[in-house]
Amino acid sequence: MNFLIYLSKPYLILSAAMTIDGKIASKAGDPELSDEEDWREVHKLRTEVDAILVGKGTILKDDPKLHIKYYDHSGYYRIVIDSNLSIPLKSNVITFQPDTYPTIICTTENIPKERIKEFESNKVKIVQAGKGSRVDLLKLMPLLSELGIKSILLEGGGTLNWSFINDDLIDEMRLTIAPWVVGGKEATSLVEGEGFDSMLKAPRFILTNVRSRDNYIILRYTRK
Repeated sequence: MNFLIYLSKPYLILSAAMTIDGKIASKAGDPELSDEEDWREVHKLRTEVDAILVGKGTILKDDPKLHIKYYDHSGYYRIVIDSNLSIPLKSNVITFQPDTYPTIICTTENIPKERIKEFESNKVKIVQAGKGSRVDLLKLMPLLSELGIKSILLEGGGTLNWSFINDDLIDEMRLTIAPWVVGGKEATSLVEGEGFDSMLKAPRFILTNVRSRDNYIILRYTRK
């Protein structure tokens, strides 16, 4: 990894709720693990960062607004990783309160200028990183830093989480363990992707805080 790139990246927090067996959704795609109190904690954490980041799959599946509820807040950036720049222009992440929650879509350098202009005309900022088929996260991080983004909350799926873990970009993890065991090879795990072939290659984290309430456990890890 390029050391200078690593130094210039925003502080990255991976946030997720998962079952006892490490699933963030059932085999049918049901992600409803959080209770009202957990959602309040998630939105409180959103008030403490400069941006929230998700993948294209989250937009296509759930069409979230990625806004902040429960708390007064002046807004933050919504960042979407979309290598093909293919999310619909009518998506909530684009149309809902763009002045309070400006949206950045991160894509590759292969996208035609005409397509980029379509998004820019809808108040979306396009950031291009990498000439391959997928966004180059190592190149992307300093570009986001240049925009004044110092901290990012990653609320990704298993594949996107793996991409950030594989590039050793996660500084902190906030995990809520919900009292279910859902099982299933097709159920989405917290981190998926190719995986490491040995424990020595995997990034390690230090447990810095543990809380429990109503059969939920809240864990906070920081990068070793």
